[in-house]
Amino acid sequence: MNKGPYQETPMSEHAEPELSLKEIIAIIRQYYSEAKRNWKVLVFFIVLSSAGFIADAWLTKPVYPATLTFMVREDSKNGLSGVAGLLGQFGLGGGASSEYNMDKIVELAKSRHIVQAALFDSVSINGKSDFLANHVIDLYDLHYDWRKDTLLRDFRFTRSDIDHFARRENKALKALHTYMLLDKKAFISASYSKQTSIISLQVSARNESLSILLSEAIYRQLSAFYIEQSTAQSRQTVRNLELRTDSIRSVLTGFERNLARTEDRNMGLIFKEDKVPQKRLGTDVQILNLMYAEAIKNLETASFLLKNATPIFMEIDRPLAPIKPIGASKKWALLFGVLLGAGISLLYIFGKMMRQKLATI
Repeated sequence: MNKGPYQETPMSEHAEPELSLKEIIAIIRQYYSEAKRNWKVLVFFIVLSSAGFIADAWLTKPVYPATLTFMVREDSKNGLSGVAGLLGQFGLGGGASSEYNMDKIVELAKSRHIVQAALFDSVSINGKSDFLANHVIDLYDLHYDWRKDTLLRDFRFTRSDIDHFARRENKALKALHTYMLLDKKAFISASYSKQTSIISLQVSARNESLSILLSEAIYRQLSAFYIEQSTAQSRQTVRNLELRTDSIRSVLTGFERNLARTEDRNMGLIFKEDKVPQKRLGTDVQILNLMYAEAIKNLETASFLLKNATPIFMEIDRPLAPIKPIGASKKWALLFGVLLGAGISLLYIFGKMMRQKLATI
């Protein structure tokens, strides 16, 4: 028999029946009743979890965030590309590039090269003068973390000559860098604002003096290293031109003296042939004078380019004591404890209820 246009198709044998609103409310009431009946379990897990989080927050030592902000200014060549090209004809190169990468500076601030140089500043904290590296080891009780390491157990730095460090000292230095910048407890960071190009260097150590002194030490090492590397080519250009200028001047002085002696010997001579060496020396002196003048000009140009291309680090705000300490929030600890405890207890209660239902089937 053919189906009419409005005749409904029978439901498939495998179709899942839909729950009505009444059935959903009944299920919710059932779970609520089960949770209410096991309220002691609920309270137990909430109290246990909250106590753990609050204890952790209470035992966590406060930190002192010291933030040092600065800018880096690098002038452009200001239309001196032609002069720089002229120097390039001598194979000496022009001034340093005026372009710099903010990401590069931020990564440099966190690099082991910069941080390890800063760690060997000798400073006084709590009346004790020592390397910043040893102050970090003491204040963070790293000897306890290293107690199972035969190389680092009771280790302290006694010298700052990093290039001649032994295996034990290198291992301690790498462990310090990892702990301070890469570990989950890292307390050194750097960032910058794309809108203002202001770079922020922050040290959040457990000691106020350590935060301030370490941030300033890293900034000094960073600025010195960046300026040195950015102007290396220009400084080499100036040195090469200085050597070239001194060389020409030395040769010129020698030729001038020879010319003077020749003129003294040729006084009273009649024949022009006898004055040929004198004329040649005079020509050589003129050529050397032109070369010397050009060398002086190139040297002054290179010196100007060096000054123009040297980056300028401008400190904006440096950290000053007192710094308000920041500790773990006990309110958030309580909230996380309650939520976690409630979640665990409900999973336990509803899991138990589901097991009982499955057992009766």
